[in-house]
Amino acid sequence: MRTPTAGRLNQRGSALVVALLVLVMMTMVVLASSRLIVDEQRIGSNQNDRQSTFQLAELALKAAEAKVLELDESLGVASKSDEALFGSAGVFSETCRNDANPAGWSRGLCADSQQLGREVAQSWERTVSVGEKTVPTLHPCGNALEYPFKRSVGQGHCPDVVSPDGLWANPRYQIELVDKNHQDSDGGGRLYRITVRAWGQNANSVVTLQSYYVVP
Repeated sequence: MRTPTAGRLNQRGSALVVALLVLVMMTMVVLASSRLIVDEQRIGSNQNDRQSTFQLAELALKAAEAKVLELDESLGVASKSDEALFGSAGVFSETCRNDANPAGWSRGLCADSQQLGREVAQSWERTVSVGEKTVPTLHPCGNALEYPFKRSVGQGHCPDVVSPDGLWANPRYQIELVDKNHQDSDGGGRLYRITVRAWGQNANSVVTLQSYYVVP
């Protein structure tokens, strides 16, 4: 009967250590690869969500432009005085809200610095108080108009509004009358500025777009 020598025992011990080190290294490589795959999937998902959000913002912007035509006609903007439009009880206000306006137009109609004669925040920077919190006027709980892209059911309390229909919330938009007597190569008219904000599946997927629209 042969008995293992001390040298052979040392060799077996070394082989075991090497095998364990190799196993640990392979495990680390597998874990790193898995983490990389998860990160790439998350980045791809975020990019897709942002692209979809951008397309939704464009869609809401087109709808808002059509709404401007309705606004201009239903409120008779062309025939109203500057006081009636931008005064203390005017159609367009600094806070983008006026409960004295007809139903459907009590919010989302903003007066800018030029019309008010004093400096006010840009439309995408304006805020409004909601309870003890402050949110942007373009927030779902703010003083903006809603583009009803999807039916909102069982939304949460402000300011944490969550839609169960695959969107964090429907897009919101504001309308500003920049120049009542705008002139351009096509003859001019009432120059409006529209600011739209849309969200994707989560609140961090945000796209804000702005356009100018002339009603002849």
